[in-house]
Amino acid sequence: MRNLLALRRESFNPPKLKVEELIPKDSMGRRNSIHDLQNYVVGLGKNGLGLKSDGSLDTDRSFVRINYFDLLRKQTVRNNVQADVLPQPTDFIATRIPREDIEAALSDDLKPDDDVVWLYASADRQALVIPRGESSGQLRLRYLPIANLTQDESGKLTFDGSDWKPGLPLKMLEDPRLEVGNAVRSEWLSQWHTDVEWLHALHKTQYSNGLIGLHEQFTFFPAPGTDTAATDLSPEERLLNRFHRRQRRLVESDLMVFANNHWNFDVRGFNPGGNHGSLLRIATHSTLLFAGGNRTGIPRGLAVTEPYDSLSVVPTILALTGNLESDNRPVEALARRGFKRFPGRVITEVAGQNFGSNASH
Repeated sequence: MRNLLALRRESFNPPKLKVEELIPKDSMGRRNSIHDLQNYVVGLGKNGLGLKSDGSLDTDRSFVRINYFDLLRKQTVRNNVQADVLPQPTDFIATRIPREDIEAALSDDLKPDDDVVWLYASADRQALVIPRGESSGQLRLRYLPIANLTQDESGKLTFDGSDWKPGLPLKMLEDPRLEVGNAVRSEWLSQWHTDVEWLHALHKTQYSNGLIGLHEQFTFFPAPGTDTAATDLSPEERLLNRFHRRQRRLVESDLMVFANNHWNFDVRGFNPGGNHGSLLRIATHSTLLFAGGNRTGIPRGLAVTEPYDSLSVVPTILALTGNLESDNRPVEALARRGFKRFPGRVITEVAGQNFGSNASH
């Protein structure tokens, strides 16, 4: 902190600075709130520090502030020479809102049981991704269009309700490849659905399973080394888990900025819409190929049309090798080595329906 405060404008030379001497490695400090990001201090006011009548600091007059969400989304280029490429590099911005901060602003039928993801495309095109049921084994997600979300200094969040319309983050309503059968699109999209139901509806759209991916990106999944609620921990182990959990939180980013199609924020890569962080189907869709001899049980010449995600790879391989029970639990030999129940679906078209009954122990 002393080194950071000792920086001076007249001697500031970025190439000579070592970031690790200014900011501790693997520690970004306290995460900024929505209010912080909407009122981020970037410098002193033109008249310097000012005081209120009672002698206290007048923070409104003393500092210049920016709204990061508005600033990032409104960046444009003037010399856009490609007709099919938007002049705005930023598609939308996503950030996590803690459950305790948002639940008071939601009606009972929208109360989450985990943290919520806020998606920002513009002041009047925003959305909340609200989760329920993951801890009990059946994740359900709700996409709620909103507008004008703000947080005051006390932490209170407010927003306006919004109708479904084109241009919302992930652009689901207007996508011609959205698959909801004979249902009215806006009605289907306004309901709670499981992650598998969302995958069936969205996997062919421009953003593929981005809705599910955003929830997984911003949700904190307790691991054996960070779970403070585990029942078999000693006081010392529980304290150590709290420490590891805090370490994990200290490296969490404040927000995630997604590039528009054909823009890329990574100068070393050329994937349209970003590199590995893109949600666009062209960057996320991949082919999984199984090949084996007669004794493997792998079907010949089979094309699987059911959509799966990468969480299905490991449990499918374990099912094929007789190391997975029918409820996705590893067999006893693997459980003794610390393996837990796997979250992904087994690709039953490949592994068969009765893989658990033949598992070797």
